[in-house]
Amino acid sequence: MSRFSVPVRHRLTALAGILALCMAGLVSGLTPAAASASAPRPAQLYVSEYAENTVLRVATDGSGQTTVPTSGLTRPTGLALDTDGDLYISDTGNNRVVTVSADGSGQDTVPATGLSRPIGLALGTGHEAEDAEENLFIADSFNNRVVEVPVDGDEQTTVSTTGLRHPDGLAVDAYGDLYIADFVNDRVVKVPADGGPQVTVPTTGLSEPTGLAFDRAGNLYVADSGNDRVVKLRAGGGPQRTVPAVGLNTPQGLAVDAYGNLFIADFGNDRVVEVPADGGEQTTLPIAGLSSPVGLAVRPSHPAPTRLKASPATVERHTSPASLRVKGLSATLTTADGAPLRGETVSFTDTTGAHKLCTAVTNAQGKAHCDATLRTGSRARYDALRHNGYRATYAGDAPHQPSSAAAPVRAVRRS
Repeated sequence: MSRFSVPVRHRLTALAGILALCMAGLVSGLTPAAASASAPRPAQLYVSEYAENTVLRVATDGSGQTTVPTSGLTRPTGLALDTDGDLYISDTGNNRVVTVSADGSGQDTVPATGLSRPIGLALGTGHEAEDAEENLFIADSFNNRVVEVPVDGDEQTTVSTTGLRHPDGLAVDAYGDLYIADFVNDRVVKVPADGGPQVTVPTTGLSEPTGLAFDRAGNLYVADSGNDRVVKLRAGGGPQRTVPAVGLNTPQGLAVDAYGNLFIADFGNDRVVEVPADGGEQTTLPIAGLSSPVGLAVRPSHPAPTRLKASPATVERHTSPASLRVKGLSATLTTADGAPLRGETVSFTDTTGAHKLCTAVTNAQGKAHCDATLRTGSRARYDALRHNGYRATYAGDAPHQPSSAAAPVRAVRRS
């Protein structure tokens, strides 16, 4: 087999064409665009057009699109965006990865050596214990490996893996663990950030997996291209689910925005579809003239900071029946500049977080308030509340960061 050939598979897929760079008859029909129905969302989505040798920047609400200024691309595939907005592109046909600066200073080539048909890209912390910098991971598909290129200019390294065959999509979770779509082996593998051994992610029935993406909750999405579907693997485990997207044809790249909306590069249908986080109906993004989409990228979100201010509460101890009555649990939630946040849930617990007291939703002034009755007359619980106070916690919800605050609890006598 030549180094540019592709193993014979049970069906002709998009990736076979990407790897061989000689596939004829790419689908060119355009699916009519439907109006997008999602509410707030990131402003821009990046889409690589494999057959057109271009990358598009599109507003997902249909308000416009532009072509990213690049030079000399041949069969672009994987995309990644860093926190500064710099765009990384797998220039697959030229065996390189290029970066386009957000500041408009132009295109550069990433200093990676020996690449052969790079596809998937991901940004994350390094796989060395002392490395906390954001580095670029590249699925070097024809070399059956993943390489890591440090952003500080150090030499590239090869990620420790075994048995990969044409790795495709990559993703890094919140813990720095690297996930790899092992295309020919019909599996997804995980390489722990702490240097532990590679493991195979539990999945059912995958065929030629391509794109990977995580949402903010840690759920993993896998483009199961050979089965024309996308599956969801829940962060806490449990059965694999099929995402309710209909009519897909060899899906490729995936992206999830800060609000949990899922975007799918539906390669065989020349379209990008959106599956809303709220369970609404799938829509097709209004992208004019889109052809052979492969890679997707959404700029990493930066949730806005919040402030939570808790107020003192009181506790009464009852002996018949045994109970504790905690009154006046109260906290005010605002943005960093003091604007109240309405309709957000605040949880009240003891200071350890182990014992729940009550929850409340913020009003128009950003204030959450509740009382709690504990079915215990325990002197230890009573003393702990008096001595340590309580904690109010806001878990965060895109586009707002979590926050918490503590306040004292004073004892009062029953009237």
